[in-house]
Amino acid sequence: MKTKGPIGILCLDEPASESPARTWGEHPKDFTVGMIRQTVAGVSVPDIINKRDHVRRAYVDAALALKDQGCSVISSNCGYSILYQRDVCTVAQVPTLLSSLQILPAVAAAYPPDYRIGIICYDATCLSDEHLHASWPNLDRSRLAIIGVEGSEAWHKSNSSDAVYDWDLFGEAIYHRVETLRRLEPLLGAVIVECCAFGSFVPMIREKLGVPTIDIYDVAKPLLGGHILHNC
Repeated sequence: MKTKGPIGILCLDEPASESPARTWGEHPKDFTVGMIRQTVAGVSVPDIINKRDHVRRAYVDAALALKDQGCSVISSNCGYSILYQRDVCTVAQVPTLLSSLQILPAVAAAYPPDYRIGIICYDATCLSDEHLHASWPNLDRSRLAIIGVEGSEAWHKSNSSDAVYDWDLFGEAIYHRVETLRRLEPLLGAVIVECCAFGSFVPMIREKLGVPTIDIYDVAKPLLGGHILHNC
């Protein structure tokens, strides 16, 4: 795809991180064409994972702001925003890739029906059928093995309007959840990482599970081509 304008990133409304950039769309040199980060005003982690009423309008307004700034592609830093993919794409009228979950139908179709597709997400209890239908209209939930870090210390620290991301705690929580997935799912075809903050843990996940592990970078590459410079 020939990209003329900057890449727009819809960002949750949360405190700026003091740690080095580790999340999709956080590093200013991620894209050769530049990047504009637009805060989705009033939408924190608890708001988006719980599908609160004001979130859809906030995403539409933020998408329009990115359109007005000349963005030629729009993405987001939260995989749960898959729920607003159609709304954002419709109002912005540019290619839109809000979540790695958009690859789910293709990944599921690539494996025999007795193989399961893993999803590693922020909170498995909040990844609803509505989210999954938004990414896979012909959803077959029996094909999915979904795990999240809910209940962990990392989750408790980040699941608030003043989120704190402790990467050591996230790494520990993901490690243990991946161990559980490996033990329970002998026929695991591939894994999709929903959370855009988990990108730096993808090599560990891939090594432990021994299956293709796909995050937002992998999904975005065909759309953005050479405009992605590096992974977090």
